[in-house]
Amino acid sequence: MRAIVYSCLFLATICSPALAEPAPDFLQQFLKSHCVACHGPEKQEGKLRLDTLSTDFTQGDAARQWIEVMDQLNRGEMPPDERPRPAAAAQQEVVKWIAAELRAAERKSRSSGGRVVLRRMNRTEYANTIRDLLAINFLPGESPLDFLPPDGRADGFDKGSSALLLDPSLLDKYYEVAQRIAAQAIVSGPPEFATYRNRFELEDTAKRASIRYMCAQPGFQCREHDVVVMEGGTRSFDDLIYPGTKVNGSRGRRIPIKGMYAVRVRAAADRAGKDEPVTMQVIREGGGEGVLLETVVDAPESDPKVYEVIMPLGIDGGEFSVRIGKPTRFRGYSQAYGHMERAIEKAGNEQNFAEIMRIRGRMLAEGIVSGSMPNPDVLDLTKVPKLFIDWIEIEGPLYEQWPPKSHEIVLGHEPDAAQDIARVRTVFTNFLPRAFRRPVTAEEVEPFVKLVQQELESKTAWEEAIRVGLAAVLTSPKFIYLFEPSSESRRELTDHELACRLSYFLWSSMPDDELFQLAAAGKLRDPKTLAAETSRLLKHKNSRALVAGFGAQWLRTEEFRNFKPDEKLYAAYSEKLGAAMVQQSLSFFEHVLRNDLPVANFLDSDFTLLNERLATFYGIADVKGEDFRAVKLPADSRRGGLLGQAGVMLRGSDGNRTKPVTRGVYVREVLFNDPPDPPPPNVGEIEPNIQGKNLTVRERLLQHQQIEACAACHRGIDPYGLALENFNVIGQWREEQDGENFRNSRLKPKIDASGKLPNGESFANFTEFKNLLKQQHPRFRQALAEKLLSYALGRPVEPLDRPTIDHMTAAATTSDDSLRSLIQALVTSESFRTK
Repeated sequence: MRAIVYSCLFLATICSPALAEPAPDFLQQFLKSHCVACHGPEKQEGKLRLDTLSTDFTQGDAARQWIEVMDQLNRGEMPPDERPRPAAAAQQEVVKWIAAELRAAERKSRSSGGRVVLRRMNRTEYANTIRDLLAINFLPGESPLDFLPPDGRADGFDKGSSALLLDPSLLDKYYEVAQRIAAQAIVSGPPEFATYRNRFELEDTAKRASIRYMCAQPGFQCREHDVVVMEGGTRSFDDLIYPGTKVNGSRGRRIPIKGMYAVRVRAAADRAGKDEPVTMQVIREGGGEGVLLETVVDAPESDPKVYEVIMPLGIDGGEFSVRIGKPTRFRGYSQAYGHMERAIEKAGNEQNFAEIMRIRGRMLAEGIVSGSMPNPDVLDLTKVPKLFIDWIEIEGPLYEQWPPKSHEIVLGHEPDAAQDIARVRTVFTNFLPRAFRRPVTAEEVEPFVKLVQQELESKTAWEEAIRVGLAAVLTSPKFIYLFEPSSESRRELTDHELACRLSYFLWSSMPDDELFQLAAAGKLRDPKTLAAETSRLLKHKNSRALVAGFGAQWLRTEEFRNFKPDEKLYAAYSEKLGAAMVQQSLSFFEHVLRNDLPVANFLDSDFTLLNERLATFYGIADVKGEDFRAVKLPADSRRGGLLGQAGVMLRGSDGNRTKPVTRGVYVREVLFNDPPDPPPPNVGEIEPNIQGKNLTVRERLLQHQQIEACAACHRGIDPYGLALENFNVIGQWREEQDGENFRNSRLKPKIDASGKLPNGESFANFTEFKNLLKQQHPRFRQALAEKLLSYALGRPVEPLDRPTIDHMTAAATTSDDSLRSLIQALVTSESFRTK
């Protein structure tokens, strides 16, 4: 239906009596042959009449509709199948006419189209800006992200000015956060708790009444200078208490204050000839952190090594323990004992006394007795892997410096400087240009000076008065907003404005010193310099914000786990596996970005990003560890590209069954930026199987399409989703229906993943479907360019942005077709560099 509608938008050009310029003859002839019969003055299919559409591309919604017509022609989705196909030359002539009119309209309306006057930072940008402005690394639970409410979204991103409003209640929340930041940034006196190193020698285990029982445990040996762990672990109990925290007979605190701590263990290992390495876990019981460190211990007994982790720890919490991480022979004894006892019982029932004697003899010989208590006189300990632990040490809280870097950034490096109004003025004169991200005037400094002066005159302490001024800066509109003053006509951005637009696009944060220096020197607007800075910012670690911002929101990874799979139907799923599914898509995006790979890899690829957990789930061997890395896929693998990733399939389900419509909409919106029209009101959803004959989702969709109001839209959605039906709810490949009522069915229907795309191309299976998607790579590249522009400029893509989009896609096509090439073309475009 949509193809018919937009193919006949041309009709308005002929029929409207108010046209400023008549349509050219070739266009009128084209429309007469292919559109008038369905959407002319006498007949309007779908109650739609289009004879009021203007050929003036600067009026109303005309440009957007003409662009849709051009796209439908290019994709072969109009005229509809039942109408004669136009000659290729005639169709190309129409497309060229639309493109030329768009360019003319863009030039004519340059001063008014697609301008964003004002946008506040979203909460991620605010947190990142505070981090970089004040050099504060927030502890978990203390970031502005933990206190500011979620931002609204426009066009799929939290960067749109229309969704980032600032009402009084939100401004109050910003001020509350600013006060917290100021209190952390400006300090008074020494830290409440000095850094302290607390060590427990493990050989003292035998001397501690509370834990010496461990020395008698099997799999645990206390020696003169260390302990040997063959199973389980050792606990620290009260042996790592921070001094001075025992009050009125209390036990005292192990961790006196929330902060950064170093946890170290001096250890060695003996693999006992096994191929599997010995691993060690350092665990905090009851503190919320769980496993602090898990590592392979490769140091020999003769030369132990210190293994360390530095991380945030919460106040007090549970005790620390060190465990051997991989199973040893001890862990198998409980299972072996139970297995042999059941074998003895079975032999007894069969009166097979010889078998009973044989099993009993084996148990005696191998030292297998009740529970996990092997006979040490029989067991050969030289064959058991061992972990040797010398000591465990906790050091902290750790401070990079004191006063902290943030204190020096605001107040300077002279701790004994005069505490007077002259110094206040110097403090804010130096600080405001970085906070406001541009040069400031003396008049802009004075309000903050007067505020601090009032506090000092009220006998407020010096540091506290500065905190009040700092909080005011951090809630000033000149800080919260990415301000680009407007003008009556389009203007070129200043160097400082351009620096901000670039850094908030790629880093979601303020410019760094190098960008500020180039801006101050007036060099950033030079195209070569701007291109070089774009490359530098993309290589910097801060560009991970582009992955977490654009990548995550474009791919909608935060929606992957909206529904938890039914654990009875999908036992292979776990929360850790779900987290790995999300990380796979983000890692894939980052890998394509970092390595300048063609964006076509999102449609299909001969590699993917995996860790051991996800590789095992996919049935791919030889991937070890939790870290994600690029893995070459087998030639017949279906896991290449975005649609081979389980997280996408998980999103397109409700935890019990797959939802092809949801998956189809995802393909259209994410890959092609082509959202379908909203469904008619009260149309309902595809109902689940409840009773009677079990129908597949395909069969239920066909029934749904019998509803006249649904049929047209579903023809443009369902094929994209049904093509993915071989992937079940959690992304496992299946040949037969599963889930819902098909779990125990002996006659599970075969999956039918065939279909016909809106452009008339048919496919029989998922592989053929992906091949057809790859043929639509230009359409995908254009959609990705549109998404990048919307994210970068914080506004919807306007029809008059089409020349910029075409410039981006052309630049990508003539280079390496990478994300980087699209980004470079966008940053150097006039749309990005002007207001």
